[in-house]
Amino acid sequence: MTRTVLTLLTLCPLFASLAGQATNAADLSPGQRVVASAAQNNQFTFILFHRGKDAATQNMHQVLQTTLAERQDAVIVPIQIGDAGEQALIEQFDATRTPMPAVAVLAPNGAVTSVFPQRVVSQQLTAAIVSPGQAACLKALQDQKIVLLCAQPEGSRTVPDGVRQFQADALFKDRTQVVTVQANNPDEARFLHQLRMRTDQPTSVVAFMAPPGVMMGIYNADVTYDILAQKLAAAGKCCDDPNCRHHRAAGGKNPTRR
Repeated sequence: MTRTVLTLLTLCPLFASLAGQATNAADLSPGQRVVASAAQNNQFTFILFHRGKDAATQNMHQVLQTTLAERQDAVIVPIQIGDAGEQALIEQFDATRTPMPAVAVLAPNGAVTSVFPQRVVSQQLTAAIVSPGQAACLKALQDQKIVLLCAQPEGSRTVPDGVRQFQADALFKDRTQVVTVQANNPDEARFLHQLRMRTDQPTSVVAFMAPPGVMMGIYNADVTYDILAQKLAAAGKCCDDPNCRHHRAAGGKNPTRR
């Protein structure tokens, strides 16, 4: 995984995701209603947090408008952090602790794809509109889940046996998300290239990631359950039980005596 993708994956968990919030629609603030509507319309929301209409805020707003004006997949919502009616949204992003102005970008599924404090350029805004596969991986990692991304050859929907066995394990099933994409999907090309996943293979290629944004490895379709579990344990992402067989296999140690 490139430094850019790693930075994105480790930054985003600092900000609360809006997805999964059990809020009555009637109780939503105007800003929250924009976010909810954008999600329903499969659009990205660019939230501009600001203190007032100073030069930096006006410049950032202008960049947003110029970059996104012709796009149908993005909406802009300015939020003044002193607005009492928007405190729920402000607190969810801990926006008062972020250098102002700042733009937070939400994917339709609620994943935070980027946060830009103080300055932003058009290329950064465009790059924040990520593919469905990347949004799914980001959302899972931000929800503190292990991610197994399977890039499948054209026409295939087969998930490797090792991946299925890992997801079915009682130790991992509630905290594992399997994401599948077609390796030749042009919408996913940038993401797969960033992850250095080959897209010309006759069988699935698997990227193994753990929160907050740790790349555990890239594997072919022959990857086994044991390899995945041991890799997770070696990185300290398995569990807290010192007697766990995956910890022992990864460390080559005898079980702790109690």
